[in-house]
Amino acid sequence: MTTTTTMANLPVVLVEEILSRVPVTSLRAIRLTCTTWNRLSKNQIIGKKAATRNQFLGFMLIDFTICSMRFDLRGISNNDDEDDDDFIDQSVKEVSELYEFSISQIFHCDGLLLCVFNDTSSKTLMVCNMYLGQTRRVKARQLFDRFSKSGVYAFGYDDSEENRNHKILRNETNGGGYEIYDFRSDSWRLLDVVPDGDTNFGEKLSLSLKGNAYFFVTEEYDETLVVEGETLYSRESRLMLLCFDFTSETFGQLLTLPFHSLGDLVVDSSVESWALSCVRDEKLAVLFQHYKTIKIWTTTEIEPNAVSWDEFLEVDLTMFGGVPDDFRAGSFFLDEEKEVAVVFDQETKMDRNQTAYVIGKDGYFKSVNFGDDPPSYRLPLVCSSYIPSLVQLNKQAERKINKQGKRKERDY
Repeated sequence: MTTTTTMANLPVVLVEEILSRVPVTSLRAIRLTCTTWNRLSKNQIIGKKAATRNQFLGFMLIDFTICSMRFDLRGISNNDDEDDDDFIDQSVKEVSELYEFSISQIFHCDGLLLCVFNDTSSKTLMVCNMYLGQTRRVKARQLFDRFSKSGVYAFGYDDSEENRNHKILRNETNGGGYEIYDFRSDSWRLLDVVPDGDTNFGEKLSLSLKGNAYFFVTEEYDETLVVEGETLYSRESRLMLLCFDFTSETFGQLLTLPFHSLGDLVVDSSVESWALSCVRDEKLAVLFQHYKTIKIWTTTEIEPNAVSWDEFLEVDLTMFGGVPDDFRAGSFFLDEEKEVAVVFDQETKMDRNQTAYVIGKDGYFKSVNFGDDPPSYRLPLVCSSYIPSLVQLNKQAERKINKQGKRKERDY
């Protein structure tokens, strides 16, 4: 008698190896293959190996709607001897399961998304595990509290125990200060913490790395200058980096950025722009644009109270045709192996298609159109190194993402 081997009865070891190599973008197809594969996909992460091979997954907001993003850079080469017609496989698609929600801010940590609603009367935040298809609503501390759609938020976890305890930090609107939400206790607490110096949080979103959150802040300080025996005083400002440690629940020291040497902070978006990115959840990268020059650095050390930087890339945009005169670099991500950065504009103009620019060493440049219809409003990229998570959102609070109506195939 001949025995036929089917998908359902392959050895578990072989199935696990197959699933580890399948791109996470094929999640839907894998789960529809058979019941066994569907069950395994919810107990282990599909595509963990594939995700480390030059494929970048992330999320962005377009017109207050969450969209998934995929960029596969394996087809490019910055070698002068190679054909100039590089191939970049990319897509940006609306996450149709969440189309009903209007979102003003999103934050990524440990495979989870924290969503702030674009509604000044909202009394809840939403946390999503896109891989498992679960959401969890987080209520305000008091009945009359509201969550500001443009407030200061951070998402991270306490890694002091064996099981990570995820937490949310936000500025407390009543009376000032900060409060923190603990997933384990399902409750908010007021925090008696104050950042060092005279600091102001900017409009840039915080970024999570290894469970901690990092912010751009503006520090104001008094400058004293003696000229011909006369003492002059002025109030100056400079951009700094600030960490919130979710384990100790404290702010770290103000950390220097590598472009302070370029001069005092110029608050003029037509002259300067800056952005943070995460490199494989291992290090931070910072981008600084001054007029037509873009510089990018990565961290060689990053802790709540210490940071050191190494220059990754410097590019003069005047070398390339096709970059708009009013281009201001916003969100970005890096491929260290290819020595390139993918950079998005701060905002997409009404009359302009959605375009990303791939810039690299030795004059490498390529523009990539990732959308035919210009959006009316676009917010920055959230994460470019998204790895799916098996973190369960508490049973009593979780629900499956609404699947009513027609749904497109997932791109995450």
